[in-house]
Amino acid sequence: MVKRALLVGVSDYEPGLEALPAAVHDVIAMQQVLTHPEIGGFELDDVVLLQNPERQQMEDAIYHLFANCQRSDLLLLYFSVIDET
Repeated sequence: MVKRALLVGVSDYEPGLEALPAAVHDVIAMQQVLTHPEIGGFELDDVVLLQNPERQQMEDAIYHLFANCQRSDLLLLYFSVIDET
């Protein structure tokens, strides 16, 4: 069994839309939880962290997460867009 995670935090948007800086902090915190040996048990190399990625980078990472997976694998796609209000 393989354990892999993709954590995407998007804080910056196009002009005219308010930034959501907590989203990037959220995925960093999630990475810490997942890689903690007594909590998540993921290996650091198996947790991909994307902060404000370009669209193509995000699409490629999602494809890579699910490519060649087996039925017994544990895969996590976590996308954070937190509104602080």
